[in-house]
Amino acid sequence: AMGPTKKWRVSLKSAIGENIQDKGKQMDRWVEHYSEVYSRQNTVTEAALNTVDGFPVETELDEKPTMEELKKVIESLSTGKVPGKDGIPPEVIKCGIDVLLEHLHDLLCQCWDEGTVPQDMRDANIVTLYKNKGDRSDCNNYRGISLLSVVSKVFARVILNRLQKLADRVYPESQCGFRAGRSPTDMVFSLRQLQEKCREQHKPLL
Repeated sequence: AMGPTKKWRVSLKSAIGENIQDKGKQMDRWVEHYSEVYSRQNTVTEAALNTVDGFPVETELDEKPTMEELKKVIESLSTGKVPGKDGIPPEVIKCGIDVLLEHLHDLLCQCWDEGTVPQDMRDANIVTLYKNKGDRSDCNNYRGISLLSVVSKVFARVILNRLQKLADRVYPESQCGFRAGRSPTDMVFSLRQLQEKCREQHKPLL
């Protein structure tokens, strides 16, 4: 039988465990939750930094991004993605690259010099996705997806590309997780092959 679907409404728990039914108060709870999540500080100790080997300087990370860097990122934008708060989809930026490139580069360089970006580029719409485990009323059991403006993503990708080149020099060759073109699955496959070879030759794996 077919009929109207029932809209599932989940109550949320406050920070002290009280149930929240009111929609407006639930929004306030989400704001409270993600304000806490994104305000956590990650501390890097001097001892940890001293374990990283030094490398000769190849690129000055603080040099202003070039027009070529920006163009490369824009051309690599994926289409069909949900836009951010400004409602501008990536297709608009890609199709208008000939007209927009110089203006976007000027804006990026200005942000670079001033060390800050406009508030509109920092704001994001957060969509919550249930992790399919745990209490549905617990905010910690939801994954927050931040929908930033495409321009913000472009600028962030320019910086990421620079840092990635440095990271690839620091990562050990054996690390496959969180690296482009590699996967922990590759290491598992290699280990299985090594295990089979050891069995064939009647040698211990370790």
